[in-house]
Amino acid sequence: MARIYLDARNITAQPAGVARYALSLIPELLRQAPEHEFVVIRHTSNRTPIDVPGFALREVFVDPAIDSLENFACGAHTLRKVFKEVGAPDIYHNLFHISPFAIRRAAPGAKVVVTLHDLVWIDHPHQSQPTWLKAETIRAFASLAIPHSLKSADHVICISEPTAQRATPWLRPDQFSLISHGVSDDFQTPAAPPEHQKLGLPSADTPYIVAIGNAKPYKNLDRLIDAFARVRPTLDQGHLVLIGNCADLAPQVRDSEVAQHITLAGILSDAELRSTLGHARLFVFPSLVEGFGLPILEAMAMGIPTLVSDLEPMRSIAQRAAILFNPNHTGDLARAMRRVLEDSKLRERLIEDGYARAAQFNWPKTAAKTLGVYTQVLGE
Repeated sequence: MARIYLDARNITAQPAGVARYALSLIPELLRQAPEHEFVVIRHTSNRTPIDVPGFALREVFVDPAIDSLENFACGAHTLRKVFKEVGAPDIYHNLFHISPFAIRRAAPGAKVVVTLHDLVWIDHPHQSQPTWLKAETIRAFASLAIPHSLKSADHVICISEPTAQRATPWLRPDQFSLISHGVSDDFQTPAAPPEHQKLGLPSADTPYIVAIGNAKPYKNLDRLIDAFARVRPTLDQGHLVLIGNCADLAPQVRDSEVAQHITLAGILSDAELRSTLGHARLFVFPSLVEGFGLPILEAMAMGIPTLVSDLEPMRSIAQRAAILFNPNHTGDLARAMRRVLEDSKLRERLIEDGYARAAQFNWPKTAAKTLGVYTQVLGE
């Protein structure tokens, strides 16, 4: 038996994509490896317990935030106290890609595993931060913290091939594994129709296009709004629903000539997300940069025709099960939307190919490969 710490402080008050990874992976690890003792390190901003029926999961709540300068500089002291109270780790698995600078001193003798999601903060900080100063500050921080975290690890899990390729300056060939995300079974079962009033739809029969993201530039939802404005006049009816923390897009929506046909739905519960996604006429993923792109597969699993940016890793994830478009060209996105909305045979083909593609990804497989990494590092 091994004592394995899972640092899941990325499950914050408003959990986003990286938190979805942790919340999906942890239960599967417990189910597949009950012989191990798992301890989950959580952030104090979200004390909602991770419920895994049939298992007693120990969770420890600490500060600072996992992605903070404070954690990188001083977080080893916090972890040292946790390890002293709960027990020394055999493995410390950081489910984010910034570990405390002195992690080796905090856990002497333990194996360190890190999951690398993306390098947006280094390569595209201006796509994720609101000002030049914040972007350059985060670039400087990440350029120090992420490479150090990777070099300090015994093994690094990369969630996509492009992410692994970009990180090669800091990784030995035998130091990393490619382990993709999975699709929850919940997305492979029919969902109840959404409450059309909550989505701003005139009626329950109103067709709508859906996208998931936030107002950060790299999510490219501002371009989707412009493309929808071009397409909407050619449709008998139709609506655009944007899911996520998109409040900063409200001024653009108000100024749009199709403002009455756009809803900023905000952050939805898991059930509301599945309901809204599962009854959409079209799903659009217009991101300019991503580490993976899990919503693409979730939409496919629910039988929704999908459009994705013609960029990696989105292109490799979708393969022929989606229509690709140039995410830097509003006209190309508008044409792709119109093409899928007007071609029923194409829609049927995308639905069938999407089902097949999504079926190749599941969390039990992700967990099994992750446990394989644990076995490997413990044997070294």
